[in-house]
Amino acid sequence: MRRKLPLLALIALTLLLGWGWPLRVLGLRDDRSDRWIFARVVYPGNTFALGYTHSVMLKPVWDFYTVDEHYQIIQNKVVFPGSGFGLPSEARGDEIHTSLADGNECISGMRRLIPAVSVRVERAYNNTFTFGETLTIDLSQLLGDCVIDMRIHRSNPIRYTLQALGLFGDQLWDTRQNSKSRP
Repeated sequence: MRRKLPLLALIALTLLLGWGWPLRVLGLRDDRSDRWIFARVVYPGNTFALGYTHSVMLKPVWDFYTVDEHYQIIQNKVVFPGSGFGLPSEARGDEIHTSLADGNECISGMRRLIPAVSVRVERAYNNTFTFGETLTIDLSQLLGDCVIDMRIHRSNPIRYTLQALGLFGDQLWDTRQNSKSRP
């Protein structure tokens, strides 16, 4: 019994700390099936991007994002084949519009707060999600035609682990808006 007591105390302490430790998780959810496609703990400075083939220009467009110090999604750059047909035409404020050597245009220096992103995924438009430098998900091939929701959720280590293991449903995610006063 004496050997079990420290082990039980350690398990209880681990559960208590695991439930209270705050995490922020970037999640992509298929609205059609309510299935999580991607969930990863994020920290300020993490970067990710969404790419697609423009329906009129038939060339790639990439939107780049970062996680800021308040765990909010900030769009910081867009690379596109040229102005017109729903594409940007000029920079705003302190943003910088440049022409790239490959013929694309770029608006950088953006600080656009994006609370959530809804993306229409279609097989024909090569929708792609990248996280950092290492992970790329071909959303068009994986999902076909649907809408996905991308946002940062509040979680904790236990919820995140259970969700990653697929043991519980979506109710484990706290989808309240992120608060600037919270870490």
